[in-house]
Amino acid sequence: MICSGEVYDGEGNIVGRGLHLENGRIVCISQAKISAAQSDYSGRYIVPGFVDTHCHGGAGFSFSDNYEPDQIAAAIRVHRLNGTTALIASLVSLPDPMPQIQALLPFCESGELAGIHLEGPYVNPEKCGAQNPHALRNPDLTELRIWLQEAKGWIKTMTLAPELPGAADAARLLIKYGARPSWGHTNDTGAATRAALTQISDLADSKILQTVTHLFNAMPPLTHRAPGPVREFIRAAKLGYSWLEIIGDGVHVDLDLVGDVLEYVDNAYLVTDSAAVTGSEQGEHLLGGLPVELRDGGCYLTRTETLAGGASTIADQFRGLSEIDFSRLIRACVSVPANACGIQNDIGVTFDFSISSSPNFLILDDERNILHVFRDSQLVR
Repeated sequence: MICSGEVYDGEGNIVGRGLHLENGRIVCISQAKISAAQSDYSGRYIVPGFVDTHCHGGAGFSFSDNYEPDQIAAAIRVHRLNGTTALIASLVSLPDPMPQIQALLPFCESGELAGIHLEGPYVNPEKCGAQNPHALRNPDLTELRIWLQEAKGWIKTMTLAPELPGAADAARLLIKYGARPSWGHTNDTGAATRAALTQISDLADSKILQTVTHLFNAMPPLTHRAPGPVREFIRAAKLGYSWLEIIGDGVHVDLDLVGDVLEYVDNAYLVTDSAAVTGSEQGEHLLGGLPVELRDGGCYLTRTETLAGGASTIADQFRGLSEIDFSRLIRACVSVPANACGIQNDIGVTFDFSISSSPNFLILDDERNILHVFRDSQLVR
């Protein structure tokens, strides 16, 4: 099989002009231009499959609310058809997340999912967003240890509010089990945030062991007299001891500001925060038991102005952020999120188009629309 187009690796470097595969493995990266007539699949660009590390569902189904395998598979497929070859399933705050964790585990073990993200329940009620306030509580190390043990290493990140009692201990426990604390849903003034970021930074040798959950959303705004946690998060990412996720759908954060963050901070990356409404029909759906609806390109708690996750795919954001440097945008959709959550070598993730590998890649046209999706060298779309 021959695929033609400018080939970029996960860091955004141009590495060739086409891919030659035999029996599902790369045998050659062409350095010469290949015509459409010579190729089986052709386009303007060939890029690695996208990585989404914060996604709540799609196709009308929510990972927090739907247990059936066909429902979980449908949600995954919406994003895969749109170029996300590695997906971490996010759960909102729940009284007991174990049934959902157990339902997702087979998908993690089979490689259909790259892991699980717990967005709570250890978050600040004053910044809970669309999460059920009745499920929120302070960190409990006993129950957290049970979740981590039962998840068998598949919990990759967990959102914590740094100001809550016991948050630092919970963060250290997560790291012990190979997961990353992700600071967010916070009402902190900035002091607790800086202390938490510094403490986790001091634990690390060379790895960055912490992330930030959807910068700007569910936290106090940045102001000149009270910069709060936003300033601390950006500073930590700029200095290289935290990763920084941001939702680039144009609904959660102004797109010019998203572009500024991605240009300024090498450790920043895109996530969707997508809910069941993504790729679904208009109507009412659920997020952690709460009714949500698709409206004006976003997902909202029904009949309110409260955002309740997103309605985009990474491909939508990649296409919409066309003013950003192409190579930097690839990094923000591939290598940075994968490194942030420690899934560099997982199924569905491709950094380098190395010889003999079975790659995950997308073929795009001149306007960055997806023409074809390959996962593990198999045609998905």
